[in-house]
Amino acid sequence: LTSLLSFLSFSLSCSICLEVFVEPVSTSCGHSFCKACLQGYWDHSKKFLCPMCKKSYSRRPELSINRVLAEIAAQFQGLEVGAVSPNTKGGAVAGSPVAGHRVHGESPAAAAEGGEFARAGEVPCDACIGRKMKALKSCLNCPGSFCEAHLRHHKKVKSLTFHRLVEPVHHLEEKICKKHERLLEVYCRNDHGCVCISCAEATHKTHEIVSVDREWKKKMNYLGKRRSELKYMIKERTKKLEEIKHSIRVIKSSAQKELEESWQVYAELQCLVEQSQAELVDLIAMRQREAERHAQELARGLESDLSHLRKRNEELEALAQNQDKVIFLQRLSALALLPEPIDWSGVSVNTDLYLGTIQSSVSALVDKIQEEIKRLYGKELRKLQNYASEVFLDPGTAQRNLVLSDDGRQVMYEERKHNQPEGPDRFNPALFVLACECLSSGRHYWEVDVGRKTAWTVGVVRASARRKGEIKLSPNGGYWCLWLKSGEVKALASTRLALQLASHPQKIGIFLDYEGGQVSFYDVKTHAHLFTFEDTFNESLYPIFSPCLNQEGKNAAPLIISAVKHS
Repeated sequence: LTSLLSFLSFSLSCSICLEVFVEPVSTSCGHSFCKACLQGYWDHSKKFLCPMCKKSYSRRPELSINRVLAEIAAQFQGLEVGAVSPNTKGGAVAGSPVAGHRVHGESPAAAAEGGEFARAGEVPCDACIGRKMKALKSCLNCPGSFCEAHLRHHKKVKSLTFHRLVEPVHHLEEKICKKHERLLEVYCRNDHGCVCISCAEATHKTHEIVSVDREWKKKMNYLGKRRSELKYMIKERTKKLEEIKHSIRVIKSSAQKELEESWQVYAELQCLVEQSQAELVDLIAMRQREAERHAQELARGLESDLSHLRKRNEELEALAQNQDKVIFLQRLSALALLPEPIDWSGVSVNTDLYLGTIQSSVSALVDKIQEEIKRLYGKELRKLQNYASEVFLDPGTAQRNLVLSDDGRQVMYEERKHNQPEGPDRFNPALFVLACECLSSGRHYWEVDVGRKTAWTVGVVRASARRKGEIKLSPNGGYWCLWLKSGEVKALASTRLALQLASHPQKIGIFLDYEGGQVSFYDVKTHAHLFTFEDTFNESLYPIFSPCLNQEGKNAAPLIISAVKHS
């Protein structure tokens, strides 16, 4: 049995690691090796040779597991373990191939000396070829980590001095001082690097030196904070990216919806135009038919009258040819009396039938289009109301004749001035008050109830606009406003533009698109668009209000910032 096991052990052993095959592979020349051993051999030699016959390959051969050989090797491992005598110390009879009762995966040297292959996370032997053994020590004199078999050469040298051995360390060459051949055990905070004890005592005496462990803990703590910050930043940016992507999807969806609405609106407008044109054509055709019928009736009457006259004329012509006086007189008295002649001098046909027809038709079409525009403005106003902002009046900016309500939503004029400190933010003498809210980005909408006041001013103002003395109410002076004075609503542009309105608005909606550079005004009740300023804003804006003078009680009602209710 011992001889058989010895033969099988030799036949089923890898010639590189001298172990029973693990994942055996075969080369094209017929030799078999452990897969890891052959790959390690090729990685080490940098040439693709068969370790047995030295056959050369031009490129790295692809290796496949020899399943039959792997199965035989696995069965042999079980047979070998089962053949060990329990009465023999450490396994079979000393000197037998199974002595040491080695475990699958260990080399004979490893089994005899307690060695084992390096596992994941353990330091491997730098001298082993193929499957690497677990390193027991690292050598500082010839940097590397070695197993027990390869460590013998580092315990003594010819000078009988021992090599300096330390516990096995990963990447030892990077952790040794090139000058003193000592481990880098301390950290210099001045030079921001690891040094050995000798370097620390020689060239870093005045520097702040700490242990590597201490600096590692400090840096790991810092790294943990940075990682947390980065994770938070990544989370926030990921969230923002999702918001932007969602915005892109909303933009696409809104664009498609807007296109569909535009097609519907223009289809309706086209339908209105076509309907108006068809009605105009029908009207012209009807007037043409009526005029032709009337003219034809006149023509038939005139033709009949003309026929009678011609017939009588022929009779008279024939009678005039008769020279017999008796016969002439007899026949003349026999003729019927002529009927009362018809006066055709006042009869005429009106050919200018279509005066004002097209104009009336187009005017009616314009009225219908105006209704459609009003409906569109109503839809737009409902969208703008989604940007409703809370607006409250700032008492620190109110001119001293103005009185604010406790809730900061109403302002009215009083004859007497209130005893309030005169500050740089307060208007004087202009009757204005600003809102507390500073608008420096985005879109904002608010509504002001002006009721039946006879004078008012509303709009927005630049933060740096003049508040004392004479004020220029125009965009050049930093004011974008509408006002009602002397019975007219005007836009206070560079020149004051009177708005043609059927009636004065009772509630005004104000919309600010900061980035879009627009300030728009709407009549909330009728959904009519009043006016839009277009400009470029480069500083903060504030809503501005003025109830104007009382005008002997005619304009005593307050301006009210009302809650936005969707139309």
